[in-house]
Amino acid sequence: IFWMIQYVPTTIRWIYLEENYCRNPDGESRPWCFTTSTSKRWDFCSIPRCKLTCTTGEGEAYRGTIAVTESGKTCQSWSAQTPHKHNRSPDNYPCKGLDSNYCRNPDNERMPWCYTTDPETRWEYCKVPSCGDAPRPGIAEADDDENCYEGDGSSYRGITSETISGKKCQAWSSMTPHTHSKTPQKFPNA
Repeated sequence: IFWMIQYVPTTIRWIYLEENYCRNPDGESRPWCFTTSTSKRWDFCSIPRCKLTCTTGEGEAYRGTIAVTESGKTCQSWSAQTPHKHNRSPDNYPCKGLDSNYCRNPDNERMPWCYTTDPETRWEYCKVPSCGDAPRPGIAEADDDENCYEGDGSSYRGITSETISGKKCQAWSSMTPHTHSKTPQKFPNA
């Protein structure tokens, strides 16, 4: 992805672009930052996703340990191909939590589900408790002692400042090594 759009704290204040902390001001899939490396303009940050033990929305972010369907059938391991062959494997759906036989929603079904170990029942939905009303994006904050992000990370307010490739993050207000086009001088009323 080539970045034509730039962000600095004075142009997008509600995002909390402070210091050189990882953030997601523009709806990427997770928190990111510009790097201090001249060879890499930006990168996603080295922050783990929070483990949700209840569902919000359709339960895509659920990472709890329920491994039984609504009718009480045991879930088949996502990496197993018996008794049911399928393509929803950890290799085909990375970062979806398919590392055991836990109920998950890797493909945007209406709620978490799993393949069953019953040869007569291919798959079923799981009964996973709801977290209640989901917090509004940009409002919810992770606990101070938690350094993880939820959803797309737009509410992340931690202090991680390193990318997944090990590069240090450039301060959002800095213009080096990567210059920004949205400066306070060009957008004084922003």
